[in-house]
Amino acid sequence: MNPLYLLLLVPALFAVLHAKTGKYPFSAAVTASCLAIALLAGASVWIVAAYALSIVGDWFMAHSGGKNGDRMLLCGIVGFFLAHACFLTYSILLAERSSHPALRIAAAVILIVGYTVFLVGTLYPAIKDRFLRIAATAYTGISLCVMTASLFSSVPFASAVLFAAGIAFILFSDTLIALSRFLKKRKLGFWICPTYFLCHILIAASQIVLASFR
Repeated sequence: MNPLYLLLLVPALFAVLHAKTGKYPFSAAVTASCLAIALLAGASVWIVAAYALSIVGDWFMAHSGGKNGDRMLLCGIVGFFLAHACFLTYSILLAERSSHPALRIAAAVILIVGYTVFLVGTLYPAIKDRFLRIAATAYTGISLCVMTASLFSSVPFASAVLFAAGIAFILFSDTLIALSRFLKKRKLGFWICPTYFLCHILIAASQIVLASFR
């Protein structure tokens, strides 16, 4: 077994410490340790850049509860949008024609239609700031693009599944943020960080699996 798998316990530990304390440095440490693992696994520069940009976006998100909350939230969305642009580039570079393309395309269409209904019918009326509304649309759009591109990855199956699962979890986490912040579903806020952390740990694991095939 690749010894790098044991290093996944490090971000997992930081995730637990964040859950226990709620302190932001532990949140940043989860992503930073996943970035270090990706580097050790020889991950693509796009994965490393995505982790770095996620740390930036996370900092703004963590400080979006004060007087300039909407502005900080917007900066956080921009940071994560750029991180997703890196994930998308990584996915596109590894995409190829896959078996059962109709099923994969159908899954993407269902996601896109579902999120369009959610944005227009539920989320938009709750977002008063026009720039936030535009940012939420752009961010959701690129997240869905990454999710779709990951379905056509040419990397070994286990690595592709872990990466796609990671993207799915961050999409889910972002949905929880929208529900909690704009639709006042505060109880759902508990699951935002665990699903966000799981995303980064799964993507780091996908890079370890990929390294094992080199």
